[in-house]
Amino acid sequence: MNTYLKYQSPAIQFFSFLGLASGFFILNIIISTYFFSDLSAVLINRNAPISSYMINQFKWAQLLGATVSFILPAVLFGYFSSPKALPYVGIQKTISAILLLLSVVLLVFIQPFVGWTGNLNSKLNFGSMQKTLQDAEAVYTRALEVFLQMKTPSDLFINLFIMALLPAIGEELFFRGALQKVLLRLSNKPWLSILVSSGIFALLHGTFFKIIPIFALGILLGTVYYFTRNLWYTITIHFLNNALAVLAVYFSSRSLTINKFANDNFIVPFYFAIVSLLAVVSIMYFIKKKSDEVLPEVVTNEDNDYLAR
Repeated sequence: MNTYLKYQSPAIQFFSFLGLASGFFILNIIISTYFFSDLSAVLINRNAPISSYMINQFKWAQLLGATVSFILPAVLFGYFSSPKALPYVGIQKTISAILLLLSVVLLVFIQPFVGWTGNLNSKLNFGSMQKTLQDAEAVYTRALEVFLQMKTPSDLFINLFIMALLPAIGEELFFRGALQKVLLRLSNKPWLSILVSSGIFALLHGTFFKIIPIFALGILLGTVYYFTRNLWYTITIHFLNNALAVLAVYFSSRSLTINKFANDNFIVPFYFAIVSLLAVVSIMYFIKKKSDEVLPEVVTNEDNDYLAR
């Protein structure tokens, strides 16, 4: 029926999504303030004791935040936009094994370039804002330290779900499936929708000292989604990227190399970053080429308007 948002103007669709996102973000703040108010003391005070109860509280807060702030507004946006809600926000029924493999290879080859941007980011000085941002970064780092305390394999699997899989699904639905899509409809410029959604993606991670590599990863994910119109590939990349970080922390005590990776202590040479970037561009070419073959099989004429293009 023509009451679906997909039949409305791009501006109405954009502001509808903005309203949904803002409403659920405020709801998450209210719920977190009511149920998890004692977590802030642990984040601010590095000497505060960390009990198993507190770690569990962090995990529940993360679970709630990913669901309320990202998954629900994106899925509801799809529901209000189209009779096929999930395909509208990028959850397609089929997956190409070749594209899935290329996505994994892409993640491997982007690592040196992302590492180099991290080195670059660490050298930035934000002037008068430096101290304020360093204090905020300390809180961010403290949250990761508390959250990633893992003593048993079961702790590892729980964190892989809460810190790797859930954010990958939620953030890809929100930033690529919904936000990038509506920005593309609004601007009709793919590069602009990718850059803006990636910028917001980086900012909402709350760390200015890692904002460039997060932004770079966002551009990669946005481009893959634009080429494939299928979130399963970006979810795979996002999950594996998060999982590598969780696994590195878990095994950091067993290897100096892994410890350096876990603490971002690697220095990546510029030439290595260039080779990495060239490899990524080449892989992207094959992803685009394969996507052009796969899309007609995945998307019928009836479903064409469910895709951001």
